[in-house]
Amino acid sequence: MQKEKLSGLSQKQKLITSISTNGKVMKLEDKVAYFGMVLVQGALLPSHFSGIFPHWSLPFFLVIGLCCYQYRAYVQKDVVYTIGNMTGIFLNGSMLIRILFFS
Repeated sequence: MQKEKLSGLSQKQKLITSISTNGKVMKLEDKVAYFGMVLVQGALLPSHFSGIFPHWSLPFFLVIGLCCYQYRAYVQKDVVYTIGNMTGIFLNGSMLIRILFFS
């Protein structure tokens, strides 16, 4: 009787652990993807802060390309790429506005 209780409790504990961690643990490849996203999108920040801007065609075509990537990410429901694409569209779009209207 005692062994059955222990066995039942351990199975319940395993079930509770699997339920509580299911979907909440970030996979290594997602962590690497987020880190890469920060590096790639952060590459524009020095230009924003220094005021030394590239030619307008660079952020323009990056925004167009990121919109194409975003369409794919939306269809595939990929959260990592959606966050990265939207960050890139915002940063490149704001740089494009600064280049065209404020320099």
